[in-house]
Amino acid sequence: MRSPLILIALTLALAACDPPREARDQPKGPQPPPCNLVQPDLARVVFVEDAPAAAAAVADLRGGPIAPGTYDLVRATRIGQPTGWQGMSTIALEVSESEAGEVTFDWAGIRDGQSDRWTADFSETPEPLLTFTCGRIGHIGAIYAMSGDTLNLRLPDGANGSLDLVFERRS
Repeated sequence: MRSPLILIALTLALAACDPPREARDQPKGPQPPPCNLVQPDLARVVFVEDAPAAAAAVADLRGGPIAPGTYDLVRATRIGQPTGWQGMSTIALEVSESEAGEVTFDWAGIRDGQSDRWTADFSETPEPLLTFTCGRIGHIGAIYAMSGDTLNLRLPDGANGSLDLVFERRS
């Protein structure tokens, strides 16, 4: 009779020593501050689609002024052979403009269960370009169009592909 009681007591004692799950899941050591505080709308999950070749070539993205605000991803289409982006995504993009006219993109999303945050400066001269300032390194070309509250953004992904991302401005 004593053996089961001792075993139960030892199990409870060991369980009390085990840190809570939240503490175990926290990264160890100092962490860099987040790139931005944008929060994706978890109720707006988008399934990443493959585009028919003819439809991908027709889209005409001519630019235009981008209204500052927070945009939610409403459609994501893979064009060509992008290296990533499959499954479900929820993404928010905050566009801001300084008094000097500098445009900044703050991106926050969850794709395939992984959090993704970055900040980039956006410029249009001599051509549309995102220059990453946090969360990623380097720069990429960007093709875009703004129509009403809809921002269509096409970004390269890998050597032979791109992503056509459609965002709608939050009310």
